[in-house]
This record gives sequence, C-alpha cells and structure tokens, in this order.
Amino acid sequence: MGYRGPIPKPSAIARAEGNPGKRRLNDCEPQPRATTPRCPDHLDAEAKKEWKRLVPVLRRMKVLTEADGMTLANLCQAWSTLMKAQRKLTEMGILYKTPHGHIQQSPLFSMVNQCIDTVTKLSREFGLTPAARSRIVAQTETEPEDELWALLHSPVEPLHPSQPGPKPQ
Repeated sequence: MGYRGPIPKPSAIARAEGNPGKRRLNDCEPQPRATTPRCPDHLDAEAKKEWKRLVPVLRRMKVLTEADGMTLANLCQAWSTLMKAQRKLTEMGILYKTPHGHIQQSPLFSMVNQCIDTVTKLSREFGLTPAARSRIVAQTETEPEDELWALLHSPVEPLHPSQPGPKPQ
C-alpha cells in the first residue's frame, strides 16, 4: 500500500514559502550535495541537448543537487519525446483515415499531451514554471548555523541620545 495524502514539500521549499500551513518541518531531512549530476549515457541527442541547456539554469537557481540526476534525465527525455512526437504530428496531421474509411484522432495527439503533462510536472519539481517560482522566495545568503551565530552577526542599532543606555550590572 502506498503513502496516504499529498506528497509533502521539501522543508527548504516550505521555509522559503514562509511555512504557510504552520506545520512542523522535518529538521532531519536529507541534504544532498549541491553538485551537478552526470548526464546519463542512455539519453538521446535531443535529451542531452536539453540537459546541457537546463543544467546551467538550475545551477543559477541553486536547486540542482547530486540526487537530482534521475529526475532531470526523465525531464530531458520526456522533452525529447515530446519534440519528436510533435514534429511527426505536425507532419501527419491531427486526424487520419483508418483502412475502413473512418476519421480518427492521431494516436500521436494523446502522446504529445501525455508528454506535455510529464514535462510540466517534472518542471515544477525544479521550480521551472512561473507558478512554481512564484511560490518560492529565494535566499540571497546562507542561513546562519544557529541562533547564537545570527545574534552575534546581526547589526546593532545605535541608541538614540534621548533614550537611556543599558544599565551596568
């Protein structure tokens, strides 16, 4: 039996969104290294081209880790399949005539739609759609190690001359 309920968001994304549900976040979530995964050999030429286009984009967005290779490969291969099916559909047309003379929708039409859905879902995983990006607030700096570190490195507000200073103990 599978998991119940919606798939939870990664804690980093929930924090970036301000934790709108105010649910307890997983502090023990695995943190893969932020390195570029190797492009798999099984990808076709169109998918490898998409891989080379997306990797710099995802690195600039700071969302690519060593654990993302399979998902990125699936996205690139789905894109490649989409492009091939769309080219063939454009060439053959949306409708065709069966040997019995009936007019039917091309099977390529549903293949293109399935690939579009797959590409869109996988793009959301990386924050590559406008809606997915709008839900994330990018961090400009790394988060402090702990509260003491944050306190020690926070700016100190100068006391106003009319306000009394701290009292010595």
